[in-house]
Amino acid sequence: MKSRILYGVLLMVLVFGLVGCGKKSAGPACAPNCEYKDMVVGFLQTGSEGGWRAANSASFRETADQLGLTLKFYDSQNDLARQVAGFHQFNQDPDVNVIILAALETTGWEEVLKEAQAAGKVVVLEDRRIDASEDMYATYIGSDFAEEGRKSANEMCKLLEGMAGKNVWELVGNVGSSAAKDRGQGFRETMGACGIEVTKSQTANWSITEGKEVTEAWLKETQDVQGIFAQNDEMALGAIEALKEAGLTPGVDVKILSVDATAGAFKAMLAGELNVTVECNPLLAPQVYEAALKALNGETLPKWIPSQEGVFSFDMPNLQEIADGRKY
Repeated sequence: MKSRILYGVLLMVLVFGLVGCGKKSAGPACAPNCEYKDMVVGFLQTGSEGGWRAANSASFRETADQLGLTLKFYDSQNDLARQVAGFHQFNQDPDVNVIILAALETTGWEEVLKEAQAAGKVVVLEDRRIDASEDMYATYIGSDFAEEGRKSANEMCKLLEGMAGKNVWELVGNVGSSAAKDRGQGFRETMGACGIEVTKSQTANWSITEGKEVTEAWLKETQDVQGIFAQNDEMALGAIEALKEAGLTPGVDVKILSVDATAGAFKAMLAGELNVTVECNPLLAPQVYEAALKALNGETLPKWIPSQEGVFSFDMPNLQEIADGRKY
């Protein structure tokens, strides 16, 4: 009799084990009434890419303190393999219930996303899009990079209006990132309206140093350039230094346009060396944390929540006032 009872118990354990196998985690016990204090966030940051990224990281740290949530910050050091390893680490961390990803590249995320889904983790993309099925993450919060490229082309058209030549050099960010791909695509979609031609294009990896080096190399080949489109402010600042060392006046002899609208860009505009910067807002943490909490409580979110952004030029009458209030 005892052996039959024992057999029955073992059978039930086996059946329940099989039923549970492959099932997604039920999610946090606090749902659907989770609060910020219940959130443990694993944030996969790209690494250091200048003032914009520093402001982005600061936004997540400061807002986490204000809201009372737990933030586990992971610096990927601009290394994709390291970032993927960090994702695995957060998937295996039983305390983490939200993973926020600022992806270095658009591809290579299927395995870790499936792993996160099986573990019941909420995944939110911030700043950078990825090439993955939308049902693998809760939402993307950030810019429309292609629209930033279109805005940049429209502004460059204004800067080069009436010029006989409209040769533009393009300083590209990390070529595998959605920001670089989409800004370049958007610029090309619109530049033909006024006859712009991109005669040189090369990555400078979001860097002041590389922006200067690439521009220096181009200037040794030719000085037939009327405009430079830098996909971020740091590369533009590098190009400005290269132009000055070559005896050209940036902002006058060559029109300069960049993306991000950091404090460094405003300083360059006030000096007359940068003509226009298209804003890409880094202070995304409040929006991201709010969306993550909703997803944690089972709410369905739109797959893209856009950030609000503007365009700033060197001749704006209130430029100094805007610059003085810049947080990044």
